[in-house]
Amino acid sequence: MFDNIFIMGGGCWATAVASALQEGASITIWEIDPARRDYFRKHGHPKSFSYVKLRGVKFADDLQIPAGTNLLIAAVPAQTLRPSLMKIADFVKRERLPVLVLSKGIEIRSLKSLDAVCLEVLGRNVPVAVMTGPSHAEELAVRQPTSVVVASKNRALASKVQKLFTSDYFRPYVQSDIRGAALGGAIKNVMATAAGVCDGLGLGINAKAALVTRGLAEMTRLGIYMGGKRATFSGLSGVGDLIVTAFSTHSRNRNLGEALGRGMTLEQAKKKVKTTAEGAETVRALVKIASKGKVDAPITKELFGIMYKGRPAHEAIGRLMGRAVRKEDGE
Repeated sequence: MFDNIFIMGGGCWATAVASALQEGASITIWEIDPARRDYFRKHGHPKSFSYVKLRGVKFADDLQIPAGTNLLIAAVPAQTLRPSLMKIADFVKRERLPVLVLSKGIEIRSLKSLDAVCLEVLGRNVPVAVMTGPSHAEELAVRQPTSVVVASKNRALASKVQKLFTSDYFRPYVQSDIRGAALGGAIKNVMATAAGVCDGLGLGINAKAALVTRGLAEMTRLGIYMGGKRATFSGLSGVGDLIVTAFSTHSRNRNLGEALGRGMTLEQAKKKVKTTAEGAETVRALVKIASKGKVDAPITKELFGIMYKGRPAHEAIGRLMGRAVRKEDGE
């Protein structure tokens, strides 16, 4: 049983997870930003998550895993996962410390999914799982019913994580397609941001539903190209996560897209959202991946143009609607 847990990252999702586990485990949290770390230690919660209180949780000043730790949870921004893991890789490999990845994204420099980053840094002897699905921290923290997927090639690890988190309000399912689960959690942020653009433009629910549905098809094409299984994208880590991220007002990625749809630049939209919206980074990787693999990814390409080339959002929608008509079956 995992009863001594080190959480790498101190954002809202890490806090919600710590809150869910704090009654049955000893928890230590490391937050990379000193100012946020000091605020966390003083108040027992991140600045943007004031209604959650952590009791008895320890806070580490340095990224050093305490002796006796039996589970490492990684909840840092996607682009900082590799450098963070490299600092503790020797310890993790020596102890064969199980790793549970909560971060969602694709590494821009390597174009790798985060499970692949873990494999590259830690090797095959360290068991790794990802936990993903429709799970806003704001709802988990107040114990609203939530279901997720724990995916790992190591069935024993997946089962232990499932048992750790299972409660009367939190229901994890297990599966073996770690690559597909990791990619679903990453790619849906891009599609949800595009859905937010629809909101910002005031296009209505017809347009948004169509974009989300075609976004799922695009997500599946990209995910299969990168090594995921088709069925995974029809589950909680695919369509489930896409629905909640595209339609919830809690969603940072949807909110970022809405700001873009209202005419803000990417930098202005980021300032408005305040917290990390991974879709803005993931889209940069996906454009390269789609080009390299000749994967049809019109939504991804148009969103990239809005974010990084200053293209007007309404023109992007016009181009999507003006594409040659095609069959829906046989995707």
